[in-house]
Amino acid sequence: MMQVQYDKICTEIFKFDRRIRFAGILDDAGRIMAGGMKKGIPSLEPQSEDLRLIANITIQLSTDKTWDSYFGKTQYTYIKREKVNILTFHIGTKLVLVSSEPDFTLQQAQDLRNQIVTNHASEIS
Repeated sequence: MMQVQYDKICTEIFKFDRRIRFAGILDDAGRIMAGGMKKGIPSLEPQSEDLRLIANITIQLSTDKTWDSYFGKTQYTYIKREKVNILTFHIGTKLVLVSSEPDFTLQQAQDLRNQIVTNHASEIS
């Protein structure tokens, strides 16, 4: 898939709701291929922690795959914290990572995931 398509997906995520803070497409090694923080929105963690945060998320999701044979594949993960929500889901072999303001609901996260998967699953391998 071309970089332009990844950027298009991130733009679509940001347009979904004004409370989206970060939208990124990660490869299987956890490297950000497209996206980033929304313009004008400061990151909550220092930049020095970015790689550690993404590595932590990538490791956890990889570990969760061991349960796939019992429970089926993970459709998405949604972490709700005091200051931010984190949504992750796969589209093809890529991982979509989204952070939002705390008042972004689980239902909205599900709707966002369903929209992106429906619109782009056939484009990403």
